[in-house]
Amino acid sequence: MRRTPFITAAVLLLAGCTTDSNRTAQDFASGLPAGWTAPSGSTGKAPAFWWHSFRDAGLSEAIGHALDTNPDVWSAAARLEAAWAQAKITGAEQFPQIGLSGGLSASQLNMAQFGVRIPNMPNSFLSERHNLTLGAQWELDLWGRVSAGKRVAQANALGQEAEFAGARHSIAGQVAKAWMMAIEARHQVRLAKFTVSTHETTVARVRARFEQGVLPSLDLRLAMANLAGAKAQVAELDTVSSQTTRQLEILLGQFPANKLAVPAELPQVPSAIPAGMPAEILSRRPDLVGAEQRLLATGASLTQAEASLYPQISLTGSGGTSTSELSGLLSGDSGVWGVAANLTQPVFQGGRLRANVRLQKANLRAAEESFRSTMLKAMGEVENALDAEQQLAVMDEALGVAYEQSQAAAQIAQKRYDLGLDNIIKLLETRRRAINAESRWWAARRRRLENRINLHLALGGGFESMNHNGTASN
Repeated sequence: MRRTPFITAAVLLLAGCTTDSNRTAQDFASGLPAGWTAPSGSTGKAPAFWWHSFRDAGLSEAIGHALDTNPDVWSAAARLEAAWAQAKITGAEQFPQIGLSGGLSASQLNMAQFGVRIPNMPNSFLSERHNLTLGAQWELDLWGRVSAGKRVAQANALGQEAEFAGARHSIAGQVAKAWMMAIEARHQVRLAKFTVSTHETTVARVRARFEQGVLPSLDLRLAMANLAGAKAQVAELDTVSSQTTRQLEILLGQFPANKLAVPAELPQVPSAIPAGMPAEILSRRPDLVGAEQRLLATGASLTQAEASLYPQISLTGSGGTSTSELSGLLSGDSGVWGVAANLTQPVFQGGRLRANVRLQKANLRAAEESFRSTMLKAMGEVENALDAEQQLAVMDEALGVAYEQSQAAAQIAQKRYDLGLDNIIKLLETRRRAINAESRWWAARRRRLENRINLHLALGGGFESMNHNGTASN
């Protein structure tokens, strides 16, 4: 069949006006460095589920429970299911639309309205028509409008799939961090209660010596003031511990009753993990995968908008039967059929179609810059986590030494005070330093574990790849 000059010209015009809308993550990653600037000190292979590296069975069980029960995860799963359903709906436009219809119509003709009366004939006639029709309609996608729409829907579904994976990453990270914070908070409460007990003993000793006239009232008042401050600290830390535990219970989809049991000790910091190459996280981080899919969807939307400037050609056909007797509905003698070709060319719509093309081009530029911004932020998160890994290790070691030395100094200060060699101010100050050193050491250990969690999340590791049917492969 020969193409009309109009259609040929439209094809050439479309080819000349099409914008490159297929830039991918690799195009933007071409300028990335070969390695990280912050030292990673990593070798080997990370576990498929990063939380297993902490070797805490309770933590692994808690994260697994949260992934199964957390409302945010279920909400993301529902949105993913809806996105794939929408993709299937949109993709159906590429196929012929076939429908079967049947009907019955009845009409009555009254002869009196024509002023005619025929002897021995009824005054009115009743007629019935039975029909059964199979019809089909199909748009010829010459300019790629329908296929571009399908690509938009698929990219949106893949982007939603990435958001689902991101929700799982986020929940796993939040549970792990809350788990570490709950353990540290209970140690801080334990330390504060021990401090109260120590101050109570000191107050009792000082009171006895004050009543004997050995010590002045200043020593007693300072000891009682420190005891009151320690009791206030216990109340404050008790509140923090309860709130942390309740937040963890909420993440697990449980009623926040502050009854969740956590281990007594923080887990050990895992061995260094393989950071990999900067370009590798483009396919691992859910936010980057989602940003790339949004970029692809926007490019396909531009193609769809450009194709809307050109004629839409569709073919329709129908076949069936039409008879006045129901018994003859399936008879070949009553068959009817029809075919048609339709061409619709936009002529004047007030500039709406061309404005939509400009809109999609602007959206594409915005999506490109959004992807670049997301990529740079992701790289920054990895670099910061790798750098903090080194600094927190130094801090952990240094505070461990400070804790040991301050505890020893507090014991010496207590003996010297009991012997009357030092005043109570030096004793209380030495004890305060010992308590502060232990508190900071627990906080540093928790921060080091939390940074390791951040590093795992920044690298995008910890989950198996997703299937394209909206379910996780694990």
